[in-house]
Amino acid sequence: MSTPDPDEIRALVQGVFEAWSSNDPDTVAARFHADAVFFDSVNGRFDGRDAIRTFYAGSLNAWDEQRSRATRIWVDGDTAACTWTMTGLMRTDKFGEELAGRRARIDGMAWIRFRDGLVIHDEEYFDRRAPLASLEGEGYLTHARA
Repeated sequence: MSTPDPDEIRALVQGVFEAWSSNDPDTVAARFHADAVFFDSVNGRFDGRDAIRTFYAGSLNAWDEQRSRATRIWVDGDTAACTWTMTGLMRTDKFGEELAGRRARIDGMAWIRFRDGLVIHDEEYFDRRAPLASLEGEGYLTHARA
């Protein structure tokens, strides 16, 4: 078995975040293996490409103009860890009624493992209070004042 090229893994990570920004559940699903696992620290675990597609389709009910991007990527073999930022217009009060109809930002971290160029395991972590903190001019890592 050959060691994956780190630049190739970085490109795969970028592709995953481009898919999350597509507003197209089929584009997102196409980045995942049929038996992939996706875990989101707020929304839970989704087993399989179809469940991941359904989760993403549902997220479009909460967000407009959703854009996601990896901000830093570290690679070890077929696995990447990254920090990421998601921005968009909140359509619902899922993260607080103050957010409905307003732009918000979430900063998070992910651990993504690939097989055959597709995601086989993706864990995403973020603070549920991050969107509200973004309205107050504070970020994920700076919401606590010293």
